[in-house]
Amino acid sequence: MEWDDPVGAVRLGATFRLLMQVRILVTALTLALVSSGRMTLETLLLLSGVGSLSVIVLFSWKQIVPSLLKHPVLIGFDVFVAYAVLEIGGVTGPFFLFTVVTSMLAGLLLTGRWLVAVCGMQVLLYFAASTGFGATRELVNFQTVVAMPAFYLVAGFAGARLRHLYDRQSQLEAARRTAEVVAAAAEERSRLAREMHDSLAKTLRGIALSAQALPLWVDRAPVRAAEEARRIAAAAEVASREARQLIEDLRDEMFQQPLGRAVADIAAAWAEETGTVVTQRVDTGIDLPLRARYEVIAILKEALENVQRHAQATAVEVCLTQEADRTVLRVRDDGRGFDGGQDLGRLLSGGHYGLVGMRERAHNVGASLSVDSAPRAGTTITVAVPDPGAESTGSVDLEVA
Repeated sequence: MEWDDPVGAVRLGATFRLLMQVRILVTALTLALVSSGRMTLETLLLLSGVGSLSVIVLFSWKQIVPSLLKHPVLIGFDVFVAYAVLEIGGVTGPFFLFTVVTSMLAGLLLTGRWLVAVCGMQVLLYFAASTGFGATRELVNFQTVVAMPAFYLVAGFAGARLRHLYDRQSQLEAARRTAEVVAAAAEERSRLAREMHDSLAKTLRGIALSAQALPLWVDRAPVRAAEEARRIAAAAEVASREARQLIEDLRDEMFQQPLGRAVADIAAAWAEETGTVVTQRVDTGIDLPLRARYEVIAILKEALENVQRHAQATAVEVCLTQEADRTVLRVRDDGRGFDGGQDLGRLLSGGHYGLVGMRERAHNVGASLSVDSAPRAGTTITVAVPDPGAESTGSVDLEVA
C-alpha cells in the first residue's frame, strides 16, 4: 500500500491517529498514577514533553507518516523517547504501555528488517531500563523477564498484520476498480455501436435512398424534386450532427463523472463559453447507471446547444433533482420560444432536429421527455428518468403551447 493510494492512506492515517490518541491517554494516565516519591521535576518535564510531542504528531500526521514511510530510521527517535519514559518510570505500570505503542507503529509503518530491528532494540532497551541503568530495580520474575518483553514482538506482529490486511484490501479495491473500468469500456463500445446503428447508419441509409430517387423526381416533378432535395439536405445536417456528437463523446470524460457533478460542470462551462447567465439548482450527489447517465448528459448538451443557436436567451436555469422515484433534469430559458405541433414531420421541417434526437435518447432509457414552449415565452425541457427498479413508461410528450 503506497501513500499515494487515497483509500489506503486514509486507513493508514486513521490507525496512526488512533495509536497517537492511545499514547496521549497513556501519558495522561502515567502522570496521574506516578507516586509522589517518583514525581520529580525531571519526570514531570519529560512526560509533559512527550505528551505535547504526541499531540503535535497527532495533528501533523499527514506530513509525518509519509516521512516515516520514506525514512524508516526516523522511528528510532521514537524508540529512544519510549526508553527515556521507561527509564524514569520503570518497566511496570502505565509507563510500559506507552512504549508498546512504538512497536505497533513500527509494525504498521515498517516492513522486514526494519521492523525486526525496532522490536529487537526495544527489547534490549527494556532490559537496560529494568536491570542496568534505571533508577530503581524491578523484581526479576517470569512477567518482567519473558512476558512483558514479548509484548513488543506481539505488538509489532499485530501492526504488521494490520498493514497486510490494509494492503490486501487496497489490492482488492484496485482490482474492483479495474473491473469496473473494463465493464464501463465494454458498455461504451456497445453504446457507440448501438448509436451508429440506431441513428447515424439509419440516417445515412435514408439519405442514400432519397438521393437515388432524386433524378426521377427531377424529370417527373421538379417541385417535388426541390422538396426532396431540401429533405436530403436536412437529413445530411442531422447525420453530420450525429457524427460530430459521436466523435465528441469518444473524447469527452464527462460521462465518467457522477451525473450531478457532470451536469454542474457542463452548465458552468457552457455559461463561461457563451456569456449567458446560468442559474444552477443541481444536486451533485445524484447519479445514474452509465447508459442512463450518458443519455441525460447528451440531452443536456443538446438542450444548451439549442439555446445557443436558436433561443436568443439572456438567462438559463438548469435543475437536477430527485423527485419521488425519478431523477429529473430541467433546462429552462427565457428566449424567444417557438410555435409548432407534436407532429415530428413539422418539427423536422421547422429545423428542430435536436428535439427529435432528445426524444429518441429519452426513449432509449425509458425516460419521459416534455418540451413546453411558446413564442416569446421561452422553452422548458424536462426529462425524468425512473430510478433503477422503478416502473418505467418511457413516454415522450412534446408539448408546444
